[in-house]
Amino acid sequence: MVSVTRAVFGELPAGAGTVEKFQLQSDLLRVDVISWGCTITALEVQDRQGRASDVALGFAGLEGEIAPVQGTAFDLRKPVELGKHLQAFHLNGFDHNFCLKGSKEKHLCARVYHAGSGRVLEVYTTQPGVQFYTGNFLDGTLKGKSGAVYPKHSGFCLETQNWPDAVNQPHFPSVLLRPGEEYNHTTWFKFSVA
Repeated sequence: MVSVTRAVFGELPAGAGTVEKFQLQSDLLRVDVISWGCTITALEVQDRQGRASDVALGFAGLEGEIAPVQGTAFDLRKPVELGKHLQAFHLNGFDHNFCLKGSKEKHLCARVYHAGSGRVLEVYTTQPGVQFYTGNFLDGTLKGKSGAVYPKHSGFCLETQNWPDAVNQPHFPSVLLRPGEEYNHTTWFKFSVA
């Protein structure tokens, strides 16, 4: 017996539409196809012993979210004093990807100023995202140069990257590198004193 069913798979962000899932099933196989790029998300076939299992890499839903930062603890578009900001929003720190405006050209993605020293760090990239991590798991046990102790939030990372889980999120910038294509991204760190 062969059957075809149709169901809602998920909603694209910003009201861009509904993604549907079509399931085709027979006695020999089951295949799930979503309407976003005609992507196969599941393909169940039987093995030698007649046991069916999914042999396709896929995803269960549109779980990746591109959320606006305005009015949230994640709104770092204007300068904030980080320690006070974490306290004001009752945050344990950041370990989040920030989605940048889509551009494959060099663009500013972060600017950090240290009032005590006057040092400024500007980060430019061709990547679509930056992971911001604030040393949430530093606990004072790690010793640095000249015996320096690193307590929680005593350092940070700005890691330019593609968006996490992009391979499973059809509405994210593509991360697939196909045969013959070249991976070419650059990140610049510009240091100055203000």
